[in-house]
Amino acid sequence: MNRTLCQPLHVQREVHVLAVVVRAVGEIDQDTVPALSDELQVAIAVATPPFPVVVDLSGVTYFGSSGLNELVRQQRRARSAGVPLRIASAHRAVLRPIAMSGLDQVLDLYPDVELALRGPERGRTAG
Repeated sequence: MNRTLCQPLHVQREVHVLAVVVRAVGEIDQDTVPALSDELQVAIAVATPPFPVVVDLSGVTYFGSSGLNELVRQQRRARSAGVPLRIASAHRAVLRPIAMSGLDQVLDLYPDVELALRGPERGRTAG
């Protein structure tokens, strides 16, 4: 797919009680993934185990392989730090590449941020 006009990616980090939410809006590809990577690295570093880092991808319109690779990299970092990393999105643009790569069996997926903040017993997206 040749996409010459890339929609910019906006990433912000917020604290919800003791959890950290990283929200991404736009396209995640090889050119924009560094912004997501930077925010996730900081979020994992400042997180307080066992409280999670939630990656809100509900505003993502394109999710390329570099985004998939970044989530796997950050999940490893989070696990090493004792911090749950949860992915929140119900959008096909995000869920389809995750499912097609088999990462729906590896990543902790939730349909929205609220359920991701609550935890694994409530609201996991079926893989």
